[in-house]
Amino acid sequence: MTAPVGRPAGGRRLPSWPQWSGALVAITASLAALSLPGAARAATSTGYDQMTGVGSTASAITVPWTQGLLDDTNSSTANATLASANADRSSASPTSPLSFMYSDFKTLTVTVSQTQDIGHQGITVTWSGGEPTVGSGPVQGNFLQMMECWGDAATGPTPEQCEYGSAGLLPGGTDTQDARIGERVGDPCTTGAVPSTDPSKTPVSANGDGASYGCDTEEPSDPTHTAPCPGTYCTAGTFTIPFSPVSDPTSTGLDYAGATDTTYYSQSNTDEVQLAVTGADGNGQQQFETLTGVQAPGLGCGEAEADNSPRGCWLVIVPRGTYEPNGYHINVNGSGITSFIDTSPLSASNWAQRIQIHLDFSPVGSFCAPGTQEIQTFGTQLVTRAMQSWQLELNQTGNCNTVYAYSAVPEATSTLNLTAGGDSGLAFTTIPIGSEATRDGNPAPTNLPTILYAPVAIAALDFGFNINDGTAGYISTPVNLTPLLLAKALTQSYRTDVPDDYPGISPPDPGPSWAQSNPTNISEDPAFHALNKEVPMDPSGSPLAPLLTEDLSALNQQIWQWIQASLDATAWLGGTPDASDGNMVIDPDFKALNLGTPPAIDSLPRAYTGVFDICEPSNTAPASSSLTCPAGSQVETKRSLDLLPYTDNYDSAAAAVLSGNDPDLGEWDPTALAPDDTLGYWAKNPPEPIGQTFIWAADDTPDLAAYGLIPAQLCDDAGTGCVSPSTAAVTIAVGAAKPDSSGLLHVDPANPGTNGYPLTDIIYAAVATNQSAAALSDYAKLIAFAAGSGQTTGTAPGDLPPGYLPLPSNLASQAQAVATQLQALASPSPSPSPSSSSSSPAGSSSPATAATTASGTTTAASSSTAASTGGATPTPTPGTTPTQALAATSSLAKIPVTSSSSYRAVALSSPTTPGGPVISLPQAQVAAGTTPQQAVGAFRWVLIGVAIVGGGFAGGGTILRSGGSGLLIWRRRRLL
Repeated sequence: MTAPVGRPAGGRRLPSWPQWSGALVAITASLAALSLPGAARAATSTGYDQMTGVGSTASAITVPWTQGLLDDTNSSTANATLASANADRSSASPTSPLSFMYSDFKTLTVTVSQTQDIGHQGITVTWSGGEPTVGSGPVQGNFLQMMECWGDAATGPTPEQCEYGSAGLLPGGTDTQDARIGERVGDPCTTGAVPSTDPSKTPVSANGDGASYGCDTEEPSDPTHTAPCPGTYCTAGTFTIPFSPVSDPTSTGLDYAGATDTTYYSQSNTDEVQLAVTGADGNGQQQFETLTGVQAPGLGCGEAEADNSPRGCWLVIVPRGTYEPNGYHINVNGSGITSFIDTSPLSASNWAQRIQIHLDFSPVGSFCAPGTQEIQTFGTQLVTRAMQSWQLELNQTGNCNTVYAYSAVPEATSTLNLTAGGDSGLAFTTIPIGSEATRDGNPAPTNLPTILYAPVAIAALDFGFNINDGTAGYISTPVNLTPLLLAKALTQSYRTDVPDDYPGISPPDPGPSWAQSNPTNISEDPAFHALNKEVPMDPSGSPLAPLLTEDLSALNQQIWQWIQASLDATAWLGGTPDASDGNMVIDPDFKALNLGTPPAIDSLPRAYTGVFDICEPSNTAPASSSLTCPAGSQVETKRSLDLLPYTDNYDSAAAAVLSGNDPDLGEWDPTALAPDDTLGYWAKNPPEPIGQTFIWAADDTPDLAAYGLIPAQLCDDAGTGCVSPSTAAVTIAVGAAKPDSSGLLHVDPANPGTNGYPLTDIIYAAVATNQSAAALSDYAKLIAFAAGSGQTTGTAPGDLPPGYLPLPSNLASQAQAVATQLQALASPSPSPSPSSSSSSPAGSSSPATAATTASGTTTAASSSTAASTGGATPTPTPGTTPTQALAATSSLAKIPVTSSSSYRAVALSSPTTPGGPVISLPQAQVAAGTTPQQAVGAFRWVLIGVAIVGGGFAGGGTILRSGGSGLLIWRRRRLL
C-alpha cells in the first residue's frame, strides 16, 4: 500500500507469553474422543456418532514416543532397525549420542484417530505426557511439528520425501533468530564435532555461527543435502534438504528451492504444522489435514502403484524439546539472553526423534484405464462422498467393465440432462426433477420423461467452525446459532463484513452510516457471546462472515426457510433493530430483498453495493472517482466479492476451514492476475496461523465429519432447544418428513419434529425410463448396491461414509423396489395377456424403449425452460407437477386397461402414506388430461416387481450445490 490513501498492511499483534501460556490447550478426555471421520460398524468408542463423525475409529492408533518408529504395518518391533532405535529410546542406559534429547520426550504419547481408508480429510492428533510449551514471549521450545510424507520403504520415509518448509505459517515473532524451525536448511557443525551439553564444549557452526544456532553434527547426512555448487541454491556453510517428489525422485527431480518454490506446495495448499502447542498439563490436540495425490501431486498418496494398489503415505510428528542437536540448551528461565529452538525438524538429529505412523489411503479415482466408457451419474453435491465410496467399490468389483462416473451439478443441469433424451444418466436430487424452475414463479417443464425416484442417502446441512484463541485456546464445543444470528451473518450487517469499513486510515473511510452502531463482527455481538461464552470476543479488523457457495438450490432455500420460521429473525430482516445488541440494523441492500417474507430465496447473496477505493501506483492516468489520487497512482476498487469471495463447493469450504485458509483478499498486488485476466488484483491472504484462527462455513455433514470441524447447534429464538445434526436428531427429522406432490419426502425446517434437526435431507436417485435396457440395468445395480451394502457405515470403499444416516428399512425397501422396476423394464418377460392394441410401437428396438418412447421426451434444446432457477417455492404446488406415489403392496392391484390407453401411475395405498416407489409422469401428458402410450405387458411386469416388495412406507427430506491445538490472538485487519 502506498500513501496517501490506504489501509494498514495486514497483520496480527502478538500476544505476550502470559497470553500464550494462559491459552495453552488443556485437552480433556472429551476432546481426546473427538476424531473425524470414523467407521461406525467397528468403532472402538460407544460414543461414536455416524452423522457428526465424533468418536474413535477401529484404525485409531496410540503410540508412545519410546516406540514411535513404526513400520508400514504400524508395528514397532517387526523391523530390526526400527526396533533397535525404539529400544534405545526406552532404555535406562541409552547409547545414542543424542540421548540428551530424550528426557523431553520420554513420557510423550500420541494418538491418531484414523490410519486406514484415508482420503482428503482431517484426522485428529492428540497427545499427552508432553513437556508444556515454554517461552517468555514468543514460543521458545517444547512443541510438536507435523508433516505428510510419501515413502515406499517399509522402514518409513526420508526427510526428502516430506512436504515441509513453506514460508508464512509461523506466528510473527516466533523466533528472534532465523526461524529455521519452518525451513529445510540448517548449519552443519565444524568437522569432527560431537554433541555436548557442556556449554564450554557445545559445537559451533562451520560457518561461524554460535552454538545457539544449533548446528547438527550429523549433517550433511546425505550427499544430496549439499546443493550443487556452483548453482542457484549453493550456500556455503549450510546444508539444504531437497524435496524429492514422488513423480521424479531421482537426482534430476530434487527441488532445492525450498520456500521460494511453489511447484509442489506452498503456504496455501500445504498441510504441514510448524508449531503445535502443548498445554500446561502436557496435553495437546491438532486436526491434521491429509492430502491425496489430487491435492498434493508431489506425494501421490492414494494413487495407483504398479500392482494397482493405492499408495500409502506417512504422518511424521517431530517433537521439539529444549535441546538443539549440538547439545545447546535454550534459556527458558527468563534470565539472561532469551534463546529459542531454531533448527529444522528435517535436520538429521531432530529427524531421529520423530514418531512415524503409516497411513493407508483409499484409492484416488476409479483405478480404471483412461478412456474406459463410463456410466453417467450427476446431481446434488450432498451425495458426493457417498458416491465416491460406492463407485470405487462397484468399479473395482466390476473389473472396470462397468465404470460409474459422478459429477456434482446444479439442479437445473440435472433437469436438462434428463430431458435431453438418449441414455441421459441418473440424477441424484433432493427435489422433484424440474421443480427448481418453479422457485421464481415459472411453470414446471412440460417435457419430462417418466422418472423413477429411489431414496439412497440421508444427509444434512450445518455450519462448521475452526476457532483457536489466545485466551481460550482450541474451541471444541459446538457453536450455538439462533435464526437471528445466522440472518445477521448472512447479510453483511457486521461492520467488518463490508469492504469500506476502514475508520483508521487517512483520510478515513468509516464505512456506511447505517453500520456505525453495529458490532464489529459476530463474535462481538452480545447475543452470540451470551450463547457462546467460551468463544472470546475478537475485536480484530478481519471479516468473520461464513464461507458460502455460489449457487441456486433448494439447500439455500432451506436455510432461509429455517430463518423465516423465527419471529425475531423475520422482524429484524424487515427492518426492526435488534435491541439486544445496541439496535443493530440490517444492511439496507439486503433489506430490499425482503428476505423475511416467503417465499424464501434459493441463494446466499453478497448484496452489499458499497465499495472501498484506494490509490495504488500506476503508469496510467487516475480513474474517475471521488477519491483524488496523486500523480503516478490510480484508483483501485474493492467490492464485496473481492472481500468475501465464494468457495467452489462444500469440500473446498470445509478444507479451507480446517486449514484456516480464508479466501478473503488482502493488499493490492500489481503483479497478481485479476479475474478478467488483467494484471493487478487483491492478494490472497496467507492461512490464519495457529492461535489466530476464526473461520467457519456453511457446509454439509459428510464434509464436516470428514474434516473434523466443530459443528453448530441450531437454537430457537431464546437460544434454547439447541440441536446438532446428530444421528438421533436426524433420525427424528426423517420420521417427521412429509411427501410433496411428487411423493418425495421433505423435512419442514419449521417443523422437524421434537428435537429433530431442521436442515435434514433425503437424497433420491432419479432415473428417466426412456433409456436403453443396458442403461436401466446399470442404474438398477447402482441403486440396489447403494440401498443395500452401501448402507453399511464405515470408511472403506463401498461403505456409507460418516455424515450420512443409514436409510431406515422402509426407505431401503422402497429403493430396492425401484431397482426391481428398472430391471423389469430392462428385461421384461412376455405379457401373460398380450393385447394387439398394446403392442410395442413400430420401430421400437426393445420393450424398455417401447414403454417410454411416447412419453413426451424431447431434445435438450426444447427443454431450455428447465434451466430457469430462482427463489420461490421448494416444490411444485399440487397440479403443477401432477404425479402420484406408487406404493408397493403385498399383492398385485388391478389396473384398468383398455385398448385405447395403457396406464397412469396410481396410488396403491392411502394417498396420505409417505410413498413407496415414485413414478413421475410426463407433465405434458397429464396437463393435457391424457395418458401416455405404453406397452401393457411391460408395465404389468413393472407392477409385479413392485408388488413383490410389498408394504407401505414412511420416511423423510431436501438440498444441493456443486461444482490443532492452537491459540488465537486478537487479529488486526488482514485485508489491506
